[in-house]
Amino acid sequence: MSELEEEKDPYKLEYIPAQVSTFDRMLDTEGLERGSTVLISGGCGSGKTMFVTQSAYHAALNGEKVVFFSLNEEPEKIKAHMYNSFGWDLDKLEKNGNFVIKRVEPYDIARSIETIVKERSIEQVIGRLKNITVDIKEVTMPFHPDRVILDSLSDLAVAFSDNNKYRAYIKVLFDSLRSYNSVNLVTTEVEQEPNTYSRNGIEEFVVDGVVVLYNIRRDSVRTRAIEVLKMRFTNHLKKMVPFRIGDEGIVIYLEEQVF
Repeated sequence: MSELEEEKDPYKLEYIPAQVSTFDRMLDTEGLERGSTVLISGGCGSGKTMFVTQSAYHAALNGEKVVFFSLNEEPEKIKAHMYNSFGWDLDKLEKNGNFVIKRVEPYDIARSIETIVKERSIEQVIGRLKNITVDIKEVTMPFHPDRVILDSLSDLAVAFSDNNKYRAYIKVLFDSLRSYNSVNLVTTEVEQEPNTYSRNGIEEFVVDGVVVLYNIRRDSVRTRAIEVLKMRFTNHLKKMVPFRIGDEGIVIYLEEQVF
């Protein structure tokens, strides 16, 4: 096959490194498929925001175009925390033009949806939402992204008074993310040792992958661990492995055992 034919191959897949320590070695593809949406799930203090920020920073540092949507903290606070803790200068990357971090107010999204949509069935809600602009494209982006970060769905879920409308919005939101053909990392908060991996128990079924971060307690000691629970069409390591957060960010120890 010629180089020109390879470029036009409709079945050729592109994989982009997650850029978080040795995480990519947990996947046979050694990266995340372009166009996929991966849920980063975990309990309080498990390192979810750390994981996606580390991914965003190193991706932008290596020339990717990255958009980071925060539904919780203000961008300036995130920048200050990352610079003071790890020396990651997000502001410099933003000035370079290939990284942008924006605050999105979840209650504004919820109010706009609940005002516009009056139907009660989820099928009617989805049908109505597809005809209006309700996705993150409302937020102006200066470029087409290679990587999109959304932190966190938990803040969005609590803003909705109606679970059906939230579920409908999630469906439209994930469709919107996939339309960028970027790698999308979306965080959500769950119990420390969860039986479901999202607040509403549906998000893990509509994403392409689920990565779970744990902050496990045994006696008086807590240990952080990471697990690839699901990754469509990709073989992956099927065990929890320990990690720590140090001066350089997340460091994953593939050869070690939890506890």
